[in-house]
Amino acid sequence: MGFIFKFILIAIALSWIFSKLLQFFIRSKVRQFAEHAQTLKREEDMRRRSREGDIHVNHVPRDFQEKRSKEIKGGDYIDYEEVKD
Repeated sequence: MGFIFKFILIAIALSWIFSKLLQFFIRSKVRQFAEHAQTLKREEDMRRRSREGDIHVNHVPRDFQEKRSKEIKGGDYIDYEEVKD
């Protein structure tokens, strides 16, 4: 009877220790993943920030596009003559 009691007690203790180690390992890996994702996000934000002198056009109004398309109708045909030396 004493052997079974010791065996169960040791099995419970080992399973408790193993579960605590597993929790620690998983938490550390999740923390590393979160820090890595945060670092990547920070780097991406730094790349996206506009620098001085950069020009970014996000939207061209429709009325401007329609006006522009009416102005440009195409060019006239010009005959091409090859000049030989």
